[in-house]
Amino acid sequence: MNELDDFRTEVAAWFRDNRPAAPDFLLPESFMEVGTDAQFDYLRSWQRKIYEAGYLGMAWPVVYGGGGHAQIHQDIVNAEMMRQKVPFVPNTIGLNWAGPLILAIGTEAEKQRYIKGILNADDIWCQGFSEPEQGSDLAASQTRATRDGGHYILNGAKIWTSLGSYAKYMILLARTNPPEPRYGGLSFFLAPMRTPGIETQPIRKLTGEYGFTQTFFRDARIPADCLMGREGEGWKIAMMTLTFERGASGGQAGGTARLAPGVVDVVVLARTTRRGGRPAIEDPLVRDQLVRFL
Repeated sequence: MNELDDFRTEVAAWFRDNRPAAPDFLLPESFMEVGTDAQFDYLRSWQRKIYEAGYLGMAWPVVYGGGGHAQIHQDIVNAEMMRQKVPFVPNTIGLNWAGPLILAIGTEAEKQRYIKGILNADDIWCQGFSEPEQGSDLAASQTRATRDGGHYILNGAKIWTSLGSYAKYMILLARTNPPEPRYGGLSFFLAPMRTPGIETQPIRKLTGEYGFTQTFFRDARIPADCLMGREGEGWKIAMMTLTFERGASGGQAGGTARLAPGVVDVVVLARTTRRGGRPAIEDPLVRDQLVRFL
């Protein structure tokens, strides 16, 4: 056997020997349905165990807590998790959106601050894109981020926030320049959820269970260094998350900031196909459809 075959055998044995005991409560099928403390604690402990064994963030840089291996090693782990149908890891937004984004374009300070907490599940992440009145039209976001000295003041609401009750940070689209066109007025923030003025409310099913929350911002002051990139770059940064490869096992095992071939094909097609004499990707309707891949 070659080195990868040996590694595949090692990984299969580890998951077979370390699979957590079935709990005495129902486990959700995805991170979008985690709605009780018991579910969350069980899944968070499982992610920590996988990370401590060296099987999460395998292709992320060692200096930030990753393994420093080739992506194929993480792919093998992800495939084995699927094959053995082990429980998923909960920090999906962190592992597959926030983490790859920070590694790709974040500052050194952001990488040092956030990456290890994503891997070991100390810092759970959620997403703040959709709004109650805007549906899937993310470019119509009305949540405001107003600069006030060394802070931004947030006001507005987001909906369909997975793990909102448990998240420490949110990747957030907010409008910093209201007079600007829809896309140019948006900025991208790494917002701390435990900020005074940020509140989550469960969106309950008829059974009383919930997975999603609605998030409200009422004069919530976050540090100015929560801004990622520059003001007005929010749409571009949100679009970047389309190009990050989703890990296997439901996209939950810490892939790298590689381009997903299927998504790349769609983006390339949108760039090379012309509508009205211009690249289709410049059409707001096409951009909206691409962002729905998020």
